[in-house]
Amino acid sequence: MALAPTQQLDRPRGAASRASGRLALCLCVLLLAGCSATRLVYNQLDWLIVWYVSDFFTLEDEQEERLELLVQKNVDWHRRDQLPQYARLVREIDRDVATGAITLAMIERHYARMIELWDEFIMQTTPDISEFFVLLSADQIDEFIENLEESNQELWEDYAGQTAEERREKRYESTIRAMERLLGRLSREQKDLVRSYQDGLHDVSLEWMASRRQWQQEFRSLVVERPPEPEFSQRMARLMMAPNHNDRDEYRMLVDENRLLMMRMIIALDAELTDKQRQKFGHRMKKLARNIEILTAPQT
Repeated sequence: MALAPTQQLDRPRGAASRASGRLALCLCVLLLAGCSATRLVYNQLDWLIVWYVSDFFTLEDEQEERLELLVQKNVDWHRRDQLPQYARLVREIDRDVATGAITLAMIERHYARMIELWDEFIMQTTPDISEFFVLLSADQIDEFIENLEESNQELWEDYAGQTAEERREKRYESTIRAMERLLGRLSREQKDLVRSYQDGLHDVSLEWMASRRQWQQEFRSLVVERPPEPEFSQRMARLMMAPNHNDRDEYRMLVDENRLLMMRMIIALDAELTDKQRQKFGHRMKKLARNIEILTAPQT
């Protein structure tokens, strides 16, 4: 069974949940969709990303044209270099699950591969992110920061307005929805099993938000200062590739414990799956791999 998407299954996190990752998040979401609509949307991804980024800036025509070129270059790279690797990974997960019981080593191996692919993506896109921010005026940077803070505030109010119990219930419901997309309807006993593991997770939501804000503060300071090259690009690369360098050791320990607990939950749930659920999972993964492979075909 594939890993369920959940905030608690945190990596030494890349920028997925942070400002730069907003430009790439749709790539990951599309890869999880596994339907024909995925192909349609992915093939329009270049202008969708430009449209999304434009929400944060008022761009001049020349800037928008350069952004379009940078985005197209990276979408082409992602299609050519990364999509085939995602397809292979999905098929490997499908084969591993089909051949026997899931092990912790198996999950950790696939999880590590997903992190490698994400890091490759960050390494590829960071130089162009740096180039884009160099093109912006001080007023455009101010606009970006204002819009980013507005987005932060909405997210913060959502989290801060919840009790620990409300956050726990939200995580549980999110996990159940993710599992049922992959497996079909879960039984009451299976849902109880998921809840028993979810109840053991550390609630790191507020520190996650604080960590996000701290990273964005560093990002904001860098783009406002905009030191001359190559210092700007070098500092941008360090910030993108090591977004957790200021996190408390205790926080990282809790995140690691949550990740291990979620992996153990997957192993326990795997032992309780019905033949129908296993067939559903296999069909879902094969369909996802096929859709990704179709996307790798040259575009005319």
